[in-house]
Amino acid sequence: MPYFKCTLVNEKGRYRSSEYYAENKKEIEASLGNLEEKLMRVQRLWFRNLSLKKIFKRKIGYTEFLLFNQEMIALLKAGIPVIRALEIITQNTRSGILREIIAKAAGNIRNGMQISEAFSSAQIPFHKIYKASLLAGEKSGHLEQILEKFNIYLGKISNLRRKMVSSLTYPIILLLFMISMVLVIAIFVIPKFSAFFDNMDAQLPAMTLFFIATTQYLKENIVLFLAAAVLTYGAVRAIEHFNPRVIIIDQTKIKIPFLGRIIHENAIAVFARTLAILISGGIPVPESAEIAVETFANKFYYSQVRDIPEKIRQGNLLSEVLEEIAIIPRILVEMIRVGETSGNLTAVLDESAEYYERSIDSKINALISLIEPVIIILLGMVIAVMLISVYLPIFTSIRVVQ
Repeated sequence: MPYFKCTLVNEKGRYRSSEYYAENKKEIEASLGNLEEKLMRVQRLWFRNLSLKKIFKRKIGYTEFLLFNQEMIALLKAGIPVIRALEIITQNTRSGILREIIAKAAGNIRNGMQISEAFSSAQIPFHKIYKASLLAGEKSGHLEQILEKFNIYLGKISNLRRKMVSSLTYPIILLLFMISMVLVIAIFVIPKFSAFFDNMDAQLPAMTLFFIATTQYLKENIVLFLAAAVLTYGAVRAIEHFNPRVIIIDQTKIKIPFLGRIIHENAIAVFARTLAILISGGIPVPESAEIAVETFANKFYYSQVRDIPEKIRQGNLLSEVLEEIAIIPRILVEMIRVGETSGNLTAVLDESAEYYERSIDSKINALISLIEPVIIILLGMVIAVMLISVYLPIFTSIRVVQ
């Protein structure tokens, strides 16, 4: 959708220019028709959208969206109407997808659309949860409070991702260095040593022969291995696409030692946190559960929980439905049962989410502290094997000459 540069004038004769994002000029005129200012000119900015960042960045970043919500909360608490708040944020937001979505949402809200419907773009992080949070805020009349809860949720996920990226950077660099070193030695060094020893007609040690044969085999078949891996992955994806009941990749993920447990607890934490946000905003449990089950990105987990909303609508309690699902921890079921009995379900769900988030944090710390020494030891072993394989025949040849 294009940008338009609009020139407006107020009763005192003061002009101001502003950029808006809309389908066409008619939409601009309709959205600005109710303002006290008079629209004087609308000019389409033809090359406004052309940038590499616009082409390649199709999703809004967590941090960027977090800052937008903080600005929105501050303006709403100051008593500024939603439409005016969005206009202020649009004027102070740099070009990009977020600005386009905010500008488009402001126009739609001005034309009578609900706030939750105006922010239903799939480019928004956790757009289903965000849309439901806005709906809860509209129903309860406490939009800024619901947005604060969503911001806490988004901030925790953003911090967790940032921590994982920063902590795994060093191990990944070590791993890439090890792979690069092995490839360089296998492609450039080993063939020269092999030709040198062939000319000497020397009897090479078994370890050196094995190392040369292995590197030569990998060099000759590396393309075949990569092609086989790509074809296998494509075949599995095709099977899953044409037969949704077959779930291979996501089931494999949760069976990975240690990492599978983190994936499981993260799914449960997000589910509990989403339910807490939506129920606290006044959305009924069945509708909240219907949105919350969509947060299970793992297809196998989703296949286990997708019937939860329907079973609740049939008259069952949330705890009773969750008790029948194998992937839901028993401790979460019992805590929800206590929350239903005491009428404090939101607080119980928040506490459950906090518990699993702390558990994930400790597991990630343990995993990271384990990965670094393992990679360093593995790197040292690979270097040792390569050095011994290369230098052992040299020492053998020197002793023969002597």
